[in-house]
Amino acid sequence: MRNPGAISLPARERVKLVRSLQCVDAAVEAVDEDTSVAATLRLLHPDVFANGGGQKPNPKEYQVCAELGIQMLDGLGVQMLSLTPYTQHYDWGKPRDQSIIAALTGQQNAEHGPDESAKPFAEMWMGDHPSGPSSVESPKMPYAMPQSKDLEPNRSNSLKDVLKRTPSMLGEQLSANAQLPFLLKVLSIHKALSIQAHPDKALATKLHRERPEVYKDPNHKPEIAIALTDDFQALCGFRRVHELVEVMQHVPELVAMVGEEAAKGLRESAGCDAKESAALKAAYSTMMHRSDDFVRDQMAPLLARAKDPPAPVPDVLKGTFELVSTLYDQYGSDIGIFSVFFMNHVHMKVGECLYMAQNVPHAYLSGDIVECMACSDNVVRGGLTPKYKDLEVLCEMLNYRGGPPAVVKPLELETGMRLYADPDIEEFQVTHMHLPTGSRKRRIFSSEGPAVAFVCQGSGSVTISGDTQEIGPGKVFMLAAGVEPEVTVSAELDIFVACCPPQYFKPTTRKFA
Repeated sequence: MRNPGAISLPARERVKLVRSLQCVDAAVEAVDEDTSVAATLRLLHPDVFANGGGQKPNPKEYQVCAELGIQMLDGLGVQMLSLTPYTQHYDWGKPRDQSIIAALTGQQNAEHGPDESAKPFAEMWMGDHPSGPSSVESPKMPYAMPQSKDLEPNRSNSLKDVLKRTPSMLGEQLSANAQLPFLLKVLSIHKALSIQAHPDKALATKLHRERPEVYKDPNHKPEIAIALTDDFQALCGFRRVHELVEVMQHVPELVAMVGEEAAKGLRESAGCDAKESAALKAAYSTMMHRSDDFVRDQMAPLLARAKDPPAPVPDVLKGTFELVSTLYDQYGSDIGIFSVFFMNHVHMKVGECLYMAQNVPHAYLSGDIVECMACSDNVVRGGLTPKYKDLEVLCEMLNYRGGPPAVVKPLELETGMRLYADPDIEEFQVTHMHLPTGSRKRRIFSSEGPAVAFVCQGSGSVTISGDTQEIGPGKVFMLAAGVEPEVTVSAELDIFVACCPPQYFKPTTRKFA
C-alpha cells in the first residue's frame, strides 16, 4: 500500500485476503521490485488496469498500458475530486476587475495586454456539460510524469471524461449514464441577459433532434438563482393581466405594439383564467413579431416618455421607465425592451431565491448570483441579444399565466445551514453553509448521488477518511455518493453545495434522461 501512515500487510497476506472475497476470481502477487506494477502488467496483459483512489499514476504503468493498448480506469474508491471550473466570457458579463468570477478563479489581473483586461467574466460553470465541462485537477506527484502524448492516450482531464472512467463516484443509479443531472454556476451580470425561456423535455427533445446546432441537448432546464448581492434584478414571468391593462393606460406605445384588438382582448379577459391566458398570448405574440421599423417608430416616443414620465408615476410602473432607458443604452431599439411592461420586475436581496420553471419567460438584469439547473444549455431567445432569436418557438411555448414570480424560500436546517429545494424541481437542490470561525461540521449531502461544491468566501479544510485538503475562495470540488466530509473553518466560511434531492432516486419520480 502506498498511502503514508496506512496500515500495511505483507503482499502475500493481501493476496490471501483478496482471494477470500467471493467476488474475486483470481489474485496474484506482483513481480515488480519497485512500487509500480509495470512488469506484472506486461506479463498478464489485461484488458483493463484499474487504479484505486489513493494510488498515484506511475510513468512506467502509463508506458506499458500505452504500448500494449491496456485501458486505464481511475478513481476506484475516490471520494473527492478537486475541479477547475469553466469560465464563460459572454458579452453581458462584468469587467475583469469587477467580476466575482474573476476573483474566484484567480484571474483579476490581466496578463496579456488591454484586450485581455477588457474581457468580460460572465459565468463560472461547475459540472460536466459538454458546452463547458470543469476539469479535474491532477494530484501532486512525487516524480515527473512522462512528457510524450503517446504515453497517455485519450486521457482527458475533462470532468465529463473522468466520470466515464470513474462512474462509481456517481453512485449506483447514476453510474450507467456517467453524467451529472445538474449544473452549478456563478453569474456576474453587468448588463441584461436576453429575454428567454427554457423548453420542457418534450419540446427540448424535438428541438435538439431538428436543430442540434442550436439546441445542444434534449433536456429541460428548470433553474434557480440565489442572490449573492443586493443589486440582483430580473424579469420573471408575466404580470397579472389587470396590472398589464393598467400599464397600457399610461403607455400608448405599448398599445400600438400589441394592437387595438389584442389590447381590447386583455381588457375583456380579466377574471377568467382561460381567457386571460389566450389574451396574453395574442398580445405578446403580436408585439414580438412587429417589424424592426415598427419597433423603431414606437421606441422614440417611448424613450421620451421614459425620460419625462408622468407624475406621479403609478405604482405598477415604478422603476419600469428607468429600466427602459437602461436597456436602450445597452441594446438600442430592441423588441425585448417592450417585454418589461409584460413581465414582473424583481429586486432580490442576498440569500433570496428566484425560480424559473420550464417555459417561463425571464431575463437577468444585474447583480451576482449562484445558479443551479438541470444539466442543459437550451435557451430559446426573443430579444435583448445579438444572438439568434427563435420567435416562433418562443411565442408558442411560453406559459401565459399572469401572477407573481415564483420563489424558493430556503429551509433552515440548522443554524448556518439553508436548503434551497422545491417539490417541482426533480434534479437538484442547493445547500448554503455559513460557518463561523473555529467551527466544524460533518454532513452527508446525498447518500445516493454525488455533490458539487464551491467556496464563496472564507477558508478552512475538508477531511474525508483522514485525507485533508485546504479550501479557500474559489475552491471547487466534487464529493462521491454517500461521502461525509468534515469541514473545519479557519475564517468565516460560505460554501454552496448542489446535489440531487432524495426523491430523484425513487423509480416513480426519476425522469432525467
